[in-house]
Amino acid sequence: MAGTRHGRALILALTSLGGLYVTQSILGGFVWSALPAVMRDRGVALDDLGLLSLLILPWALKFLWSPWVEAWRRPPGHPARSKRVIAMAGALVIAAVLVLAWWPDMALAWLGLALLVVATATASADIACDGHAVEAFAPENYPWVNMMQVGGAYIGAAMGGGAMLIAISRLGWQAGMAVLLAMCLAFTLPFLLLRQPAPRSAPAADGPSLRAAWARPQLRRGLLITVLYVAAMKSAQGFFGPFLVDRGFTLAEIGLYSASGSLVVGLAGAIGGGLLVARLGTLRVLRLALLGQASVLAYCLGVALGLDLPLPVLAALTQLGASAFLALGFVALYARFMQWSDPGQAGVDFTVFQCADAGVSMVLGVIGGQIAQQFGYSALFSAALISAAICGPAIASLPEAEADSR
Repeated sequence: MAGTRHGRALILALTSLGGLYVTQSILGGFVWSALPAVMRDRGVALDDLGLLSLLILPWALKFLWSPWVEAWRRPPGHPARSKRVIAMAGALVIAAVLVLAWWPDMALAWLGLALLVVATATASADIACDGHAVEAFAPENYPWVNMMQVGGAYIGAAMGGGAMLIAISRLGWQAGMAVLLAMCLAFTLPFLLLRQPAPRSAPAADGPSLRAAWARPQLRRGLLITVLYVAAMKSAQGFFGPFLVDRGFTLAEIGLYSASGSLVVGLAGAIGGGLLVARLGTLRVLRLALLGQASVLAYCLGVALGLDLPLPVLAALTQLGASAFLALGFVALYARFMQWSDPGQAGVDFTVFQCADAGVSMVLGVIGGQIAQQFGYSALFSAALISAAICGPAIASLPEAEADSR
C-alpha cells in the first residue's frame, strides 16, 4: 500500500512539474511563433520583427542572476521556496499579459518591454523549476523528469504557437490574451496547489555561486561535452527548411512535414527518450541520437554534393527524423545536466548548462548562416558532421563511473 501511495505521489509530482514546462513553452511559442505572425499581419516591418529575437537574451543570460534566485529559493535551515519563486514570476507574467490585452495597439518599444518582462520572469522561474527537479527527485527518476521537460516543450510550443494563432484570429486579440492566461494557469496551478517532494540534500554551505560551479571539474567537462553535442545536433537544424526550399519543395509541403515533426514525432522522441534513458542510461542514448543525426546530416551532404538521392526521403529525414533524434538526444542530455549538477546549488549548475545550450545555439545560427552563404550547404553539413565525429569519442571518454550512471 505504501508503495502504491509513493508511486501515485511520484506521478502527480512529475505531471505537475511537466505542467510548468508546458507553461514556459506556451509563452515561448506565443512570443517567438504566434506573435510575429500577428504583428506581420498588422503590417509591422520585417526588420522590426527581427528585434523580437533579442527576447531570447534572458534565457541565454539567466545564469548571471541564478545565484541570487537560488540563494533566496533555498535559505539555510528553512524549507525551499520553489513555489514562491514560480508564483511571483507567474504574477509578473499575468500583469504583462493584462497590459498587452488592455493596450492592443501599443508602440513597439512598449510591446518589447512587456515581452521582456515575460521572458525574464519565465527564465527566472525556470531556474527554480530546474533546481527543484534536480534536488527533489532521485537520480533513477531523472529520465522521467526530462521526458516531462522535453515533451512539455513540444506540447507548449504547439499550443502557444498554433493554438494561439487560431484563438486570436477567431476570437480577437483581447479574448486571445484571455485564452493565453487560461492555458498558463491551467498548467501552473497543479504544481502550486499539490504537495511537492522536499529537497533530498541541504543547500550549499557557503551559498550558491558561479565560482563554485566553475570550480568543479565535472561541470567544466560537462560544458565541453554540451558545446560539442549542441554543435553536432543543432548547427544545421535551422537550415533544413531553406535547404528543402532550394531543392524545390513548396512551403505547404515543408509545413506538412514540419508540423508532424514538431509535435507528433518530437513528442514521441521525448517519450521514447525517457524510456530508453531509464533502460540504457544517458550516454548510450546520447550516442544513439548522435548517430541518428549524423545519418541525417550525411544524407543532406550527399544531396548537397549532387548525388542522385530521393528527395522525399530528404524531407522525411530533415523534418521528421531530425526532430525525433533531437528530442531523443536532449532528454538524455538534460538528464546528464541533472547528474552533473550539484544538488546543493542545483538551480545555478543546471542553469549554466542550459545557458550554454542557448548561447551556443544562437552563435551557431549566425555562423551556420555565414558558412552556408559563403561556402554552400555542403560546407555547413560537413562542419556539423565533423562536430558529431569529435563529440562521439568525447562522450565515450567520460569516466567509467559516470558512464554507468543513469
